[in-house]
Amino acid sequence: MTRPVFIDQQAISNEMWEMAMQWVSANRKLIRQIASPYRRFMVAENADLFQEATIAAFKALLAARKKEKPEQFVPFFRVIFKTNCIKLASGIQTEHCLEVHNLPGPGRSEEQEDYENSEAVGKALETVSKRQREICIWLLEQPEPASTPDLAEEFNISRRHACRLISNSIKRIAGVL
Repeated sequence: MTRPVFIDQQAISNEMWEMAMQWVSANRKLIRQIASPYRRFMVAENADLFQEATIAAFKALLAARKKEKPEQFVPFFRVIFKTNCIKLASGIQTEHCLEVHNLPGPGRSEEQEDYENSEAVGKALETVSKRQREICIWLLEQPEPASTPDLAEEFNISRRHACRLISNSIKRIAGVL
């Protein structure tokens, strides 16, 4: 009796994840070296960096297996991981102290300026998705600047995802204002 194909694929997938994790743990120095030009601009901690490296290693294993060129694993990994680093670096610039991730809060001004600003904010928020709008409004309603961990906790998402949402919102809004 043969097993279904999806069980075999799942076993192969699990095996490849294990191989990717082992390779990443054995090559931490190479990973830091590849990420070093982008590191100070990344919205990521060391754990996030190594998670991205594991994902890149998994994708590189898949690509090497698909193309039947196992000797090309490292070049595939370098390209995939460097691309991921560039994506991480295109977000909000992180602070050097990883404990404090303050996001800009609302400025206090006179009532008329608030009214004019609220119209501009309303118009700008029309360009973002419903989820991004919800997050932006929550940030604007905070009496003090909120941190990314606060944002992540409030919306039950990871800090990385919170940073990406904010980054994408800022990019969309910047196109309008």
